[in-house]
Amino acid sequence: MLRTVSSDDASAIHGVVVAAGLFREEDRWFIEDMVSEHLTTGIENEHGFWVDIDDEGVVVGVVNWRPKHGANAVWDLTMIAIHPSIQGEGRGAALMAHAEQTLASADQRIILVETSSTPSYAPARSFYHSLGYAEEARIRDYWDDGDDLVLFRKRLGQV
Repeated sequence: MLRTVSSDDASAIHGVVVAAGLFREEDRWFIEDMVSEHLTTGIENEHGFWVDIDDEGVVVGVVNWRPKHGANAVWDLTMIAIHPSIQGEGRGAALMAHAEQTLASADQRIILVETSSTPSYAPARSFYHSLGYAEEARIRDYWDDGDDLVLFRKRLGQV
């Protein structure tokens, strides 16, 4: 079940993104800030912040998107994570489809995804490719020496 994020979700989201390897344990403050910002300003600015809830009411996935300021109807996929114990079940694809459909129905044009070129992010890159995202650019040594930024792009309305 997908639902919009609530103030009670920050800890559970943190647990999912740490388990998925996107954040470290000490980054809890960052997740709390993201949830707080969304609840105070994001809803008004049409930021998307949704969680996937399992049958027992536990947060098992999260997706967040934000507008790219200065660009017409372009959005940034800020975060997507599914708990590793259930990855591969289609929940990530469902979260992405929800984001894409929400944005497309609001006549938005493009969604961008930034990721890493390291081997540990190969499954993420494969995931984006499988959903129709095209690698648009690479910036060498962006995240660190030997770790390029890989930019994916998808034109909305073609979901």
